[in-house]
Amino acid sequence: MKNLLRSMAATVTVLLAFTVAPAATAATHELGEMVDYPLTFPVDGPHHYSDWFWAARSHGIHHAQDIMADKMTPVVAAASGTVRLVNWTSDPGMNPDRCCTVALRHDDGWESWYIHLNNDTPGTDDGLAWGIADGIVPGVHVEAGQLLGWVGDSQTAESTNPHLHFELRDPSKVIVNTFAALGEAGGNWLGSGPADPLFDGYRLLDVGTRGVDVRRLQDVLTSMGYAPGPIDGITGSRTIAEVTEFQGDVGLKTDGLAGRATRAALKARYGETVQESGTVEEGAGAEAPVTSSGILRKGSRGEDVRRVQQLLSDRGYSPGPIDGIFGSRTELAVLSFQEGSSLRVDGLVGPNTRTALGF
Repeated sequence: MKNLLRSMAATVTVLLAFTVAPAATAATHELGEMVDYPLTFPVDGPHHYSDWFWAARSHGIHHAQDIMADKMTPVVAAASGTVRLVNWTSDPGMNPDRCCTVALRHDDGWESWYIHLNNDTPGTDDGLAWGIADGIVPGVHVEAGQLLGWVGDSQTAESTNPHLHFELRDPSKVIVNTFAALGEAGGNWLGSGPADPLFDGYRLLDVGTRGVDVRRLQDVLTSMGYAPGPIDGITGSRTIAEVTEFQGDVGLKTDGLAGRATRAALKARYGETVQESGTVEEGAGAEAPVTSSGILRKGSRGEDVRRVQQLLSDRGYSPGPIDGIFGSRTELAVLSFQEGSSLRVDGLVGPNTRTALGF
């Protein structure tokens, strides 16, 4: 009998060891640590974001990434897992008066949180709608990429532009910074961060993608003698064709997609082109217009340009040296600011952009 009890105790000890081991070895990170975590991008539609993890907000320091998008843009699961909370509760009633949020516990123990989902009847700001997809209730298992709800401006976002507040928490509940992971997942980065959206950016540029990184791609291809079509920030068939031709010229896979290898090759070849031609991107020639009023554009100089650069820098964009010369980096910062402010994205500092900057 004693031997039997000893055997049972040993078995229980082994089982307990296997049970508690995962918790003891769970990943632990520091608050705001940048992580390399595989994600399905959580907003399935046109969007943009910057690194807003440590941004100061009225309610304190922001510990998440805000992904800006139009209301009713689909929000999908960033990983496979089980819905833990809906509207901050695990109760089947789902707390309808606090619409609209979802918390998802991933199969590996991490969690993603989706906040400010839509609570408005389409075309209104009435707070009378339900922005969570049918069947998304506590306890339900979902797959990566499955619809959870739609972008909105609920709760504390009522006075802001629509966006998804996206958090990622490790198994010990520490909130980490998803900026890099979102880029790896194909997110459309804008604003502060990499100085060059093409060479230092993250996402794969495929047909139909839009943004300042695409505009930069088109500009670089044009400067190297290719013909990607209008420099409009839209990856169309002509841009894809010229990327394919470039890939063939440098011995890469000719798929027309500007990924890491193609970006690196473009950077190397572009550097050679600039060096050979003696081009100085930020320098404007003696003929560059000196502008004290009216529309500012690439090549403009003067105190107004210096002030625009300072205002852009104050808002977290990267205009390059605050030197009063409207060069390529200043233009890219203006483009980023315009897109982030829902303005016409043309790189020109006219009345509307001046007003938005607080000029």
